[in-house]
Amino acid sequence: MRPGFGFRNLSLTGDNHDCVVKRAFTLIELLVVIAIIAILAAILFPVFAQAKEAAKKTSCLSNTKQMATALFLYAGDNEDTLCQTSWEKDSMHPYQVHWTFLMQPYIRNWNIFRCPSDTTPVTPKNPCPNGIQDFGKLPMTCDWQAPEYSYIPNYNCLPAHDWRPGPLTQFTEPANVIMVTERRNKLLSGYVIGQQKGLSAFNPSQPCPTDNYTMVTPEEAVAHLNDSSDKFDIVRVQWDRHTGGANYCYADGHARFTKLAQTLDPQRYQYGDRWYSTPAPGTCP
Repeated sequence: MRPGFGFRNLSLTGDNHDCVVKRAFTLIELLVVIAIIAILAAILFPVFAQAKEAAKKTSCLSNTKQMATALFLYAGDNEDTLCQTSWEKDSMHPYQVHWTFLMQPYIRNWNIFRCPSDTTPVTPKNPCPNGIQDFGKLPMTCDWQAPEYSYIPNYNCLPAHDWRPGPLTQFTEPANVIMVTERRNKLLSGYVIGQQKGLSAFNPSQPCPTDNYTMVTPEEAVAHLNDSSDKFDIVRVQWDRHTGGANYCYADGHARFTKLAQTLDPQRYQYGDRWYSTPAPGTCP
């Protein structure tokens, strides 16, 4: 072999074999390829994440639409009147009936009550030993409510356990009154919100007829996210779950995605223009 003759492009051919020595990638070339892959990943992964979240948002919107339909059907079967958020337990009735249970004859799918983007859905305080098979059986031995749920009703439509439901005809603009929206699990302070609750966007949240109360502003809502309790009811809404907004269903049966500021716009306040529900006996003086 002559001096200086290398094997980079050497090709040997014999009677019984072919041997080709090919050039390998250099370290710099490998690093360039890896860098290109990393850049593409950095560009594409957020896009994939956004597409996945968009699909979850759409699925959640479908859930709220079906809830609105179920609530309408329930009201039609009950003299145009909606139900309470829950019938709370007491000394004679240690368990509760939740609004999600009452909607089941019209929905027949418990998965409707969980948003795909909700990683910590609410579960019953007193779960049934045999799950949904125990629902409707007397005597009650557990809470009758969705095994997992991600939504919260507006007390103006589905009042708390100590207030009477009112008819749908009480709303002058039903297309602008929220019935159900998405539920927050805990505040920024770490405070965990109770399981069986609705919400009000008024302060105080459940006034008596003689009380003065005000409509909550977006600034007040955000300011109370770090509270040590959820007495300021509006914080119970996960108003930024989906790309800065949330899904809502309304008293006319439609559902849509919207932002917090739109729901609390004083010119088009989406929680109503007054406290509608009728107090239960003994609730107000």
